Amino acid sequence: MNDHHKESIGKWISVLHRQFQMYLNRELKPYGIRSSEYIYLVNLDEEDGVSQETLSRNLYINKAATARAISRLEKLGLVRRARDQNDARAYAVTLTPEGLKIRDVIQEKLRKWTRALEEGLTEDEYAFMMRTIKRMSANALALVEAGRHDAGEEGGADDDD
Repeated sequence: MNDHHKESIGKWISVLHRQFQMYLNRELKPYGIRSSEYIYLVNLDEEDGVSQETLSRNLYINKAATARAISRLEKLGLVRRARDQNDARAYAVTLTPEGLKIRDVIQEKLRKWTRALEEGLTEDEYAFMMRTIKRMSANALALVEAGRHDAGEEGGADDDD
């Protein structure tokens, strides 16, 4: 395809990502949670008691950003860190009872966002979009991983998103 006549997919993904951050920041502000932190609570809901390193790896976020986010969530009383019984150097992160309560709030906000995105799509359009987004994600991951290996990196993304 001729690149000069195509709209930028990256631009629209970026716009959508930014709108999602603004939505989450607004909706989660009463709970003191930022858009860059909610993902840890969602991940812990799926797999509670994992190490910070595992969280970083699962989310493709660097260890320093994960440590900052977990520290802040711990101060908010939403997660607890304890020495991992299998590795004294690592911390296992778990949701607190307060974190479990917030989980339902976050899940509802995410469902509302998803419903808004799906508004007006037919079943066929939805299925096509899911296949396309998954393929694009795989392509992006392959590019990022190839770059990491070329640069000799070990961690995840350098930003807090």
